[in-house]
Amino acid sequence: MNHHRRSFLRNASLATGVLLLQNPFRSLAAVTENATYLPGDNRELLIWHTNDQHGQLTALLPESRPGLLLDAGDFLDDTANVQAHMKMIQAMNAAGYQAATIGNRELAGGTAALAALIPHMHFALVNCNYRFTDKALAQKVQPYKIVYVGALKIGITGVGPQLPGCNGVTCLPPVPAADAVAAMLKKDYGCQVVICLSHLGYKQPDTITDNHNMATDTRHIDFVIGGHQKKILASTMVCRNLQDREVYLSQAGWNGNMVGKMKMMFNEERQGCGIQPGSIMA
Repeated sequence: MNHHRRSFLRNASLATGVLLLQNPFRSLAAVTENATYLPGDNRELLIWHTNDQHGQLTALLPESRPGLLLDAGDFLDDTANVQAHMKMIQAMNAAGYQAATIGNRELAGGTAALAALIPHMHFALVNCNYRFTDKALAQKVQPYKIVYVGALKIGITGVGPQLPGCNGVTCLPPVPAADAVAAMLKKDYGCQVVICLSHLGYKQPDTITDNHNMATDTRHIDFVIGGHQKKILASTMVCRNLQDREVYLSQAGWNGNMVGKMKMMFNEERQGCGIQPGSIMA
């Protein structure tokens, strides 16, 4: 990493820290463990994931599907059709999603419109780098979600891109924001795995943070599930983070044409010891 990027990340971390002290992850001290419990095998974890469905729930999900089901944003389309949004949310509820993050399309109708939809979601809407002036939305968006799968404890957070023209949203630098939440999930809550639902785009110009940066420029994130650009990663990418540890990066197409799947294996001490990547494509 060059000197300029390191300086940028250091300064961004300091700036983010000041903002977090002023508004600590929407009162992290008051947020409980916020956990969901699922049955599972303590030696392996299956993660199914989608992104950029744009109101078209994939038909590729198998009926028998143990493990986690997550979405990396833009699950809604960018119209003002509330009936269509409700249909998509109900389909995601029925499919059994545990969490999704906010993409630009979820906010296309404004903050109040999204706040009105969240009570109908049976899954957590997670984001740690947006600050909302709409108090109802600020209370409903969660900075993280914890899911137990068997004895494995999984932390999930999410980040979104800059939103020019979207009133009432302040966007913090996503990398330091997500890494701070990931550090808390591991150190304070004892999560074995932290997943970031990163709606930043697979590869952006050097001045714009992307999903690859989320994998390489952090210390505490294990798996980055990406979205925001039309990109298919046929297999999980293995990156190295700032501590030279493996971080996995995946993205599953768009408009429901692909479902990502990854199996993480663990030893008796619940430490990661390998992965088995895969996908289902139309």
